[in-house]
Amino acid sequence: MIKPDLIMDVFDGNQTNQADANTKAKVKVVHFSGAASRGGKTDNGDSTACDEGPGICSHLLTLFSILLIMVTMPLSLLWTIKVVQEYERAVIFRLGRLLSGGARGPGVFFIIPCVDIYEKIDMRSQTFEIPPQEILTKDSVTVFV
Repeated sequence: MIKPDLIMDVFDGNQTNQADANTKAKVKVVHFSGAASRGGKTDNGDSTACDEGPGICSHLLTLFSILLIMVTMPLSLLWTIKVVQEYERAVIFRLGRLLSGGARGPGVFFIIPCVDIYEKIDMRSQTFEIPPQEILTKDSVTVFV
């Protein structure tokens, strides 16, 4: 049987022992402590709880997890960190819609792989060589432009 550690009188807040609690007719608040109050088993001297620490399997799994994170971190950073030069801007689309905030750059920004698509836009002026053309004016004069 679970024995209460403390019985408190609700009306006056005094602590009483078990003998006084049986004689009073007031409402009592019983306070339990330990594993029994949380729904666990009580310790009756024949404890079957495991007092050992984590086993070798848990240590191996932890070590494997840490190594896996350390090995894949540089590879995952290649897919998430993008750099845009000073003459470029990046327009980011998240699930096909333009991301709020407009174009990003210049500098470093992050994208979410498989969710974000980015397009680099070159802001430099571009010149094209156009060959001269003959144009006929209204008064039938040939002009090279």
